[in-house]
Amino acid sequence: MSAHASQDGSLTRLMAAGILAGTAEIGLTYPLEYHKVRSQLPTALIDKIGRPALTLKLFRGCGTMMLGNGTKTVVRFVTYDFLSKQIADENGQISAPKSLAAGLLAGFMESTVLVPFEVAKIRQISSLATSPPGTFATFKRIVQLHGPLGLLYGFFPTLLRQGAASAVRFTAYNSLRQMADGFVTPGDRLSPAWATGLELLASYAAVITTMPIDVVKTRMQTLSGREAARGNNLLCTYQIFTTEGLRKLFSGMMPRLLRVTISSMVMFSFYEVAFKAVSFIDERPGATNSKSQISKSLAAK
Repeated sequence: MSAHASQDGSLTRLMAAGILAGTAEIGLTYPLEYHKVRSQLPTALIDKIGRPALTLKLFRGCGTMMLGNGTKTVVRFVTYDFLSKQIADENGQISAPKSLAAGLLAGFMESTVLVPFEVAKIRQISSLATSPPGTFATFKRIVQLHGPLGLLYGFFPTLLRQGAASAVRFTAYNSLRQMADGFVTPGDRLSPAWATGLELLASYAAVITTMPIDVVKTRMQTLSGREAARGNNLLCTYQIFTTEGLRKLFSGMMPRLLRVTISSMVMFSFYEVAFKAVSFIDERPGATNSKSQISKSLAAK
C-alpha cells in the first residue's frame, strides 16, 4: 500500500528514502497532528494552553516526531532484514506465514522504540511553558520525574493501536477489494485509482475504530492524565467516558483522517523523489541490493 512497494535497492537506500519521505510528510502535516493531540487533552488543560494561532506553536514536538520517525524506520528495516535472513529457505525464499510473522515482530520493535518519542511529543504539546525544552531535554526531565520507565508510558495503548489499526486496515481492504473485483470484467484488473481509493477507505476504517485507543494513549502520556488514572488504562477510559462523554473518545478524528489522506499523497510523491535522490548509495563500490521482499513487506508502513 505504498509507492515503494515495487522498488528494490540496498537496505541503506531503502531506509534513507523512507526517512526522507517520512520527514517531509511530518513537516507538511504536523499542524494536523498538533490539533489532534490538543483536542484529546483534558478540557481544563486545553483551556490553559489556549487556541494556537498560525504560529510556530503549531509545530511543537515536530522535531521529536521526526527523530522518532527516523529511529523507527531504521529499526523496522533492520529487524525485518535480519529476520528475513534467518527464516529464508535454501533458495532465499520466505513463505507468506513466515513473512507475516517477521513483519509483526518488526512492527513490535518499531512500536517499542517509538513510545519514548511519543511521550516526549505529548509532553511538549501539553506544556504550558512559552518555549518547551527540546527532545533530549524532555527525555531527561521525564526520567527525573518518573524514572527510565517513564519513557515507556502509554506502551500498551500504543502497541494495541498499531496492531488494531493494521488488522482493521488489512481486513477492510481485502473485503473492499473482493467487492470491487465483483464489478470488474473477468480477466481485467482493478485500476490504480480504484485501488488507491480502496486503500484510503481501509485507512479511514482503521482510524475510526482505533480513535478511543489513541485518545487513551495521549492521556496516559500526559502528566495529569496518567496521575488521574493512576497508571491504569481501563480506569483512564472509564474516566474519560463518565466525565467527558463518549464524544471525547473520538476527539481528534477529523485531523487524523485529514492527515491520513494528505500523508498518502505526500508519501507517494516524496518517496519516488527521495529514492532517486539517494541513488548514489547503490553506486558505491561493493554496494549490494536487498531482496525485493524486504521493501514489499514494509510498504504498508
